Amino acid sequence: MISIEFLSNKNLYNHFFILVCKCVYIILIVNIPFNNKESQILSKKITIKNEYNFPYVHSIYDIFNHIICQNSILIFEPFQYHYECTPGFSKYFIDLGYKVHIIMHNSGLTSFCSFEPINKIRFFIYNNIEEIKKHSRSLSIKFFKYNYILIETANPYYFMVYKELNLLNIDHSFFVFHHLEYVISVPTEIKLRKNQIWSLGNFKNAVRINPHYFGKFKITEKNKITRFFITSTIERNYNKLISAVEKFKDENLKFHVNVVGKWNTFTIHNISEKMRDHFTFKYNVSYSELYNEVVKSDYIIINLDPNNEKDIPFKNTRISGSVQLAYGFLKPVIINKDFAEIYNFNSNNSFIYDNDSFITSMRQAINIGNNNYKKMQENLKLISNNIYEDSLNNLKNCMSKL
Repeated sequence: MISIEFLSNKNLYNHFFILVCKCVYIILIVNIPFNNKESQILSKKITIKNEYNFPYVHSIYDIFNHIICQNSILIFEPFQYHYECTPGFSKYFIDLGYKVHIIMHNSGLTSFCSFEPINKIRFFIYNNIEEIKKHSRSLSIKFFKYNYILIETANPYYFMVYKELNLLNIDHSFFVFHHLEYVISVPTEIKLRKNQIWSLGNFKNAVRINPHYFGKFKITEKNKITRFFITSTIERNYNKLISAVEKFKDENLKFHVNVVGKWNTFTIHNISEKMRDHFTFKYNVSYSELYNEVVKSDYIIINLDPNNEKDIPFKNTRISGSVQLAYGFLKPVIINKDFAEIYNFNSNNSFIYDNDSFITSMRQAINIGNNNYKKMQENLKLISNNIYEDSLNNLKNCMSKL
């Protein structure tokens, strides 16, 4: 029973009234029933390609029938890329004892091809982002019930979608900014705290949570024919690589270059016919195929150039996806010295070059023996483990501050 003395204090009464209103709002939004129009979405089905027979794969519409238990995390990826990050984020939450639910495009499902424990994850699949937009009101009610929500790609292109889903107003949301400059594009009425702003790199004004767990893979020894992995990316220069391959062919060195990418910037048409037996080009591969190409390779070439203005953000606001692959699969990298330290690469775990020594570094990578190669992998594993532990601790701190 509330005392008269308490009610006589106008300020305290006002605070009490506001608190009651908030409680009523929460009760209403959590328990509000679907109307007839919204209930129709429960019977909708979509085609799901579950080639690995994961145990808990559902349509996005099935989420409305699913009970959200305590200690549940939702990961939401609105784009058809960055799914190489999803297994790593999931692993962190599972390590902390949470149940993980993921809303993702069907194309991202293969990124979990070797994930363990896969039975700890429940997938809700959409085939078109319009399926999310169309039912934003109903989804926002479900989202409210999760302990935490991770928006895996915070991009201005979908800020309106986040707003319609009420994600920008939920205090227990985290946002991964793959481009930290996008932080300034958040609507002015929304004030994100630092612990809600995540980055894959160790940059200012954001928390580093680096997802580089891809599943259980065999750590391979060095191939007799040295294999290099490189991505074809827009606005990059591949002339140094082409010159190196021409020289190594004349030296009769045993090597091969695997090129994988979404962009046809670097293709078979960029090289002479005599060099084509040293290259394999694959584009728009599935995540499972991408992982397989990395596993088969010995080194990852991270083609960042300090003289290329487009690459400067990779020093302070962005991180290359190839860095994640190096950490996760323990593949030493070939990288320019201007970027090496940022990503914890050094001469003990990788090959570092300057503007004039790319060919020398690549030749050393080919000629190194298997024992020295294993030492580089062991040193890289120390870095990978340290980043994992640091990211896990950062994640725990972020959750405790909400």
